[in-house]
Amino acid sequence: MMFRRNEELFTDEENLRQLAAPWRTRVHLDRLQAAARKPGEAFEFAVLGDAEPGRFWIWRALFNRPGVFRRQLSRVQTQSVDFTIQLGDMVSCGKPRHYFDFFRQLHGLPIEKPYLTVIGNHDRSHPHGRSHSRVYRRLFGRATNYFFDYGGVRFIVLDSSRQRLTQAQIRWLAAVCRGPRRKVVLTHMPPVLLGLWGPAGHRMGGFHQGAHQFTDLMAELAVERVYMGHVHAFGVQDYKGVRYVLTGGGGSPLFPSGARDRFHHFLTVSVGPDGLRERVHLLDGSSFQIPAGKVLIA
Repeated sequence: MMFRRNEELFTDEENLRQLAAPWRTRVHLDRLQAAARKPGEAFEFAVLGDAEPGRFWIWRALFNRPGVFRRQLSRVQTQSVDFTIQLGDMVSCGKPRHYFDFFRQLHGLPIEKPYLTVIGNHDRSHPHGRSHSRVYRRLFGRATNYFFDYGGVRFIVLDSSRQRLTQAQIRWLAAVCRGPRRKVVLTHMPPVLLGLWGPAGHRMGGFHQGAHQFTDLMAELAVERVYMGHVHAFGVQDYKGVRYVLTGGGGSPLFPSGARDRFHHFLTVSVGPDGLRERVHLLDGSSFQIPAGKVLIA
C-alpha cells in the first residue's frame, strides 16, 4: 500500500478507513473465535501499555525513546501468545492525522496474531478535556465497552477514557461479569483510589467517578485480574482480594509520575488451571516473573 503524507490524505475519511480496516475490533474477534481454545486449555496472551509518543516536542525530547512501541510490538510477535491487547493511548491526540501515523506503523510490522485495543484518553479528540471518541469508533468499531470469551475466560474491555465510569457502565459490567466463568478486566485508567500510581484524588492518576463501585464490584465478582495503563510505569497491587496490574510502559514518555518503577515493558500472561502468571519483558530483552503470592509493587 502506498502512503502519501499530506493533509488531503489525513482528512480523507475513506482513505483512512481503508487503512484502518484490517485492524477493526470485529475482524480480530472473529479471528480469535475461529481458532478458539477449549475451556481449561492453557494459553498465553500479551498486554501492551501506552504507546503514544508524546504530544509536545519537549516531552518527546526529555522523556521518550523513539521507536520503542515498534520494537516491543515486534518482540510480542516472537512470543508464544495467541493475541495481544493494547491498553489505549495509541495516538497523542485522537485526530485523523495521528491515526494515520499509527496505522502506518502497524502496516509496517509483521503482525500475525490478533490485535485488540482499549480506548484511552489520548485516543479521544482532546486528551484532558471535553472530547469525543467519534474518530476512534469509526476506525475500530462503535463499541468501546465489549467482551469476548476465550479458553474459558471472559475478557472484558472497559472504557475509562473519559476519566470516569458511568452508572450504565457499572450495570453493564455487573451483567457481563455474572456467572462462574473466570474473568479478566482490561481498562485504560486505574481507579484513582489506588493512590500508589499518582496522588490519590489527582485526576491524572486515574478515574475518580465510579472508582469505589468498580473496585467493590471486582471483589464481589471475584475478578481474577485487572490490567490498566495510563500511568507510564509498572506496578502490582492486591486490593480487596483482586490483583491490579499497572502496565503503562508500551512506548510513551516515562514522565516523573510518583511511581517508582518507570521503564518500558510489555507483559505476557500465561493462563492455566492454577491461575494467571505474568512475565514482564523489558526493552533490553530481559524479563522477570511477577510473584504469585501477595505483592505490593509501586
